[in-house]
Amino acid sequence: MPLAIGVFFVWILAAIFTSCCLYADGAFEFVRVLETQNIATFMWSRHFAVFIYQFPLVLAVKLGVTNLSLLRLAFGMGCYLPWPLALLVCRWLSRENFWLAVTACAVGYLNVASLAVSEHIVAHAMFWPALFVLLFARPLNLTASLILLAMAVGLQFSYESQIFLCCPLAMLSLWRSAQEKRANSGWPSVVFFAAAGLFSVSMANGIYSVLMPEMPGNFSGFKAGTLGFLQHTGWTVKWTLLWCGLAVSACRSENIWHWLSGKTGKYLLVAFVLVWGTGPFLAPGTFDTGLQYDNRVLDLLVPLGLLPVALILRFRPAWMEAGRSRLVQLAAMMLLAQSLWQLSITALWYRDVVWMQETLVAKRGIFPLRSTVLAADGMLGRELHPDAIGGRFDWAWPCLSLSLTPGKQINCLICSEVFMDPTIRRQIWQPFDPFNPNTLPRLGHYGLGYSNYLAGLSAQNLK
Repeated sequence: MPLAIGVFFVWILAAIFTSCCLYADGAFEFVRVLETQNIATFMWSRHFAVFIYQFPLVLAVKLGVTNLSLLRLAFGMGCYLPWPLALLVCRWLSRENFWLAVTACAVGYLNVASLAVSEHIVAHAMFWPALFVLLFARPLNLTASLILLAMAVGLQFSYESQIFLCCPLAMLSLWRSAQEKRANSGWPSVVFFAAAGLFSVSMANGIYSVLMPEMPGNFSGFKAGTLGFLQHTGWTVKWTLLWCGLAVSACRSENIWHWLSGKTGKYLLVAFVLVWGTGPFLAPGTFDTGLQYDNRVLDLLVPLGLLPVALILRFRPAWMEAGRSRLVQLAAMMLLAQSLWQLSITALWYRDVVWMQETLVAKRGIFPLRSTVLAADGMLGRELHPDAIGGRFDWAWPCLSLSLTPGKQINCLICSEVFMDPTIRRQIWQPFDPFNPNTLPRLGHYGLGYSNYLAGLSAQNLK
């Protein structure tokens, strides 16, 4: 387990320092915050989750930081720290059951982590500390009560899945409140009752956001993504399913576990983990990080699927005592494999970042995506947009160009050919029109200028 946790934290640091937070929507939100110099959100129903991952960036801006490299680090911290913090809290609350939170991280979070700014990631991360307090914090102390109330407040406006995530949390809170009241424990009963109220309000907020969606396209996209997940699970989910099957078999069969514990079995498991974790290098032309966006339904299915296990650990721990050590080892190996996969993707991302910054320095004006080495590399995913006009995240290239610009003068913006066609460009949403100087984000506060870019655009005579 220490090795798996160590590799996981190495990946977190690597993702922060290589600006993986800028993948797809991340670059758009980064530019939006820079331009508004404040929290930038489109949906009130997810405002708290947005606040969590944008807060370090906004704080840095408010403190007067204008260096883009430092601002990218701040944004990465907000995007990637929720899950490490959730794991640390869960370990503090219950070391013996910590493996359950590790399993949730490996099966849920690390199968959807490519798009770091997703609000469902924050909602899932807040679910586990709250559940651990409700089930395993006995007696309730002041720190645990503050953790519970903080999670209950944070889940108020996180993601539509809060409807289902907060339902069991509300019921468990009422149960703990009744228990504490019968024991005449005083303030803990009030804390649990307050948490139950907050979780209930969160459910109401989630129901309203589903019935009255602010962006109906997001809801339909979630449904389409869920169906897509069932049709093409992708590399990490396939390996996760195989591993879960192996874990169930190993816990139920002494013969299988005995074989896996032997020399041959250990070599096989190590090979299994290495192939799983280095898949992007073994088959670089086949992986698509965009598929992890479709996997976001796992941030709902995983906590609900593991909830019965958590209840067994609380109410019938003897049922799992015999297989506990096996589950701990298998959960650790799954976290290790998934973290290695994310590290592999991060290494490829950083290589692409270097290529992209070299292009941004050398070129002027609009530079077509298909003219770069990034065209076939899948930096923003390979899967086609649902309308088959272009790539899923082709709209993000100009924002990514601004976010990664290495100097104060913006020389060039990389743009997909889809958005270079005036007819198509008017039909597809984009954050700003790179051909229209009046729509370019205002980033003068950071010393960024467009003179080189506009001169190159004028020389190209593009419309």
